[in-house]
Amino acid sequence: MKKLLHLVVFIIPLTIFSQPYITVDVTTYTHEELITDVLINSPCATVGNITSTTGTDFGAGNGIAYFENTNPNFPLTDGIVLATGDVSGVPGPNTDNTFPGGGWPGDAQLFDYIDDLGIDPDLSSYNDATIMEFDFTPLNDSISFNFVFASNEYGTFQCSYSDAFAFFLENQDTGEIINMALVPDTPGETPISVTTIRDQAHNGSCSSENPDYFSTYYGTTGLPSATAPINLNGHTELMQAWAYVTANTQYRMKLVIADRNDSSWDSAVFIQGGSFFLGVELGEDITIENGNAVCSTEAITIGLGSTIDPTITYQWYVYDEVLMDFVLIPGETSANLEVDESGTYQLEVTFANGCSATDEIIVEFAPQPTAGIPDDLEECDDFPNDGFTEFMLTDADAQIIDGQTDVFVMYFETLALAENGDPADQLISPYTNIVPDNQTVYARLEETSAFQCYEVVELGLVVIPAPDIADPITDYILCDDDQDGVETFDLTSKD
Repeated sequence: MKKLLHLVVFIIPLTIFSQPYITVDVTTYTHEELITDVLINSPCATVGNITSTTGTDFGAGNGIAYFENTNPNFPLTDGIVLATGDVSGVPGPNTDNTFPGGGWPGDAQLFDYIDDLGIDPDLSSYNDATIMEFDFTPLNDSISFNFVFASNEYGTFQCSYSDAFAFFLENQDTGEIINMALVPDTPGETPISVTTIRDQAHNGSCSSENPDYFSTYYGTTGLPSATAPINLNGHTELMQAWAYVTANTQYRMKLVIADRNDSSWDSAVFIQGGSFFLGVELGEDITIENGNAVCSTEAITIGLGSTIDPTITYQWYVYDEVLMDFVLIPGETSANLEVDESGTYQLEVTFANGCSATDEIIVEFAPQPTAGIPDDLEECDDFPNDGFTEFMLTDADAQIIDGQTDVFVMYFETLALAENGDPADQLISPYTNIVPDNQTVYARLEETSAFQCYEVVELGLVVIPAPDIADPITDYILCDDDQDGVETFDLTSKD
């Protein structure tokens, strides 16, 4: 069992400006409506066989509720909360480590899953398991939803003692089951818990683990407990559960959380309302601000990727600023669209059941510099008149830049090197031509932003040969008639 902590509390009068606390509601929605109307909330969703298990099934507390939040310290505004005790203990401030109404059974699937991973050798049981399950049929090739995990084990017990939760996704055709509640970008399979996402600042007995995903601790080493929106010691950042699925295939989702080895020091998982996505998702807007725009000389493909289903029809639209409405793009009836103009694009997807869903995406293109056409650089041949000489390539900068700002010029010996644009390959002035008499080099005009849009133009290097000077047949000799050492020579006679 966890050790009981004996605290001596000194009561000191303080003036605390508290933030609002999360509110929970167990009456407005049935458990079925929490799934259909709060979590999914999509007219195209095919959802059924909704079941739940919590303390009320065993004469104990209710671990399932709808929640709302206006506290900026907590990243969700509403959704479903699943707790390992009665949800009446969830709202802040953070004053108690254990919610009321605990003491019901755990979940065998969750126990077997963690036990098989071998990551918790002291695990003996799970208790107070709160579970919601439902069948659904995805309409494209991926699903996702957003959540925050919170626990009273953060701080004191974060080094070794962890309640568990999982989002089990089962393919009803193949029987394959995966857990969607994993720490991103970690080797193997790492379930999310206080031992896998933690910050050493709140317990120096162990190192930090994936601290980038830990958000907030309420206590002496974090924010004041009295201002905590939730009655839990700490919580993760807003995270996303994501998985590939097969469209038009039935899956079963199981959301489960449980206490480890006891019924105290509770935990909860908050799932964002409306974030369980089953319809059409075109992804993040492609904009300069988002940093994912492409140069205006390029084209970009938007859409659903490889999602091609013969029972689904597609139609693309683009927003018309004059009509202030989306207008049909003739002939664009595939899942993907190649775009070379900025705009807001909409994809309408009609599924086999007749339900239609749409999504929009904004596409912007980064500014494209236009290189001016430079005059050839001409230089006289150096001795010994062999067709090679030095050129100051930078003399062409002004013509190539042509008054534009936030751009620079680099010169390269080949078009391929100019297109690649590696500064290590650029030519440095003064540059001696490597092709005699006439050589073409390539100037790359590039804008200075992170998008690196550019244009390449040719620059001619012309070596002007020096004339051959014939030696005079004889020296030019005049007689000095008056013996004064001075005579008049007609130099043009030697031209």
